[in-house]
Amino acid sequence: MSFEEETRIALSSSGERAATKYLKAHPELVLWGFVNTTGHSKYVVNEFPLGSKYRVDFVVSFSYSGVWELHLIELENTDDMAITKDGKPSQRLNSAISQVHDWKDYIDRNRIQVQQDLSDWCINKDLLGWHKTRTSPSNYTTDKLNDPSTYLRWCYHIIIGRRDSISKEKRRKMNQLSEGLARIGTYDRFIDIAKNYDSSKNNPDRSVHLPVTDG
Repeated sequence: MSFEEETRIALSSSGERAATKYLKAHPELVLWGFVNTTGHSKYVVNEFPLGSKYRVDFVVSFSYSGVWELHLIELENTDDMAITKDGKPSQRLNSAISQVHDWKDYIDRNRIQVQQDLSDWCINKDLLGWHKTRTSPSNYTTDKLNDPSTYLRWCYHIIIGRRDSISKEKRRKMNQLSEGLARIGTYDRFIDIAKNYDSSKNNPDRSVHLPVTDG
């Protein structure tokens, strides 16, 4: 069975918990689902806490050219609707959007602590395991993740539902909503990454990541 087929089956109407378990076992799908360049340091962590009240399903920490890019990802169910038949955000999507705003508010008020906590999690709980030394995450220009002076780019994402259940009109509405704080996509981006992994076996020059723009 190909990686694409395995991923498609795993993410088909399996619910948020099963999807999270599968993605935790294949963190490379999470990484390349949100990162579209090679860069320097790369980490993926699961269930990252923001204080005692919030937990982020996945955080991708990635550095390049003196920048740390941090992707905070909220997963909803694989079979949830993002947009209702009336063309409005579903209750589940509205709840996710509200939660992401709560994350941002917490980070804005506690940025230094969040940086330190995330740095510690990258050292101790990174799912990729590409960095063998247990040192503070740093890029090639020595910009440390936990340094208050480091430039951070915070990016927020909501993953909900599947692509084949979204009409052109619903897609237009999702794109409108994605102009706000969080970009909204579907679980199919992970299937796309798995497909690229399969293709790269026969073509080593093919990149496994892709600049996802439509979920």
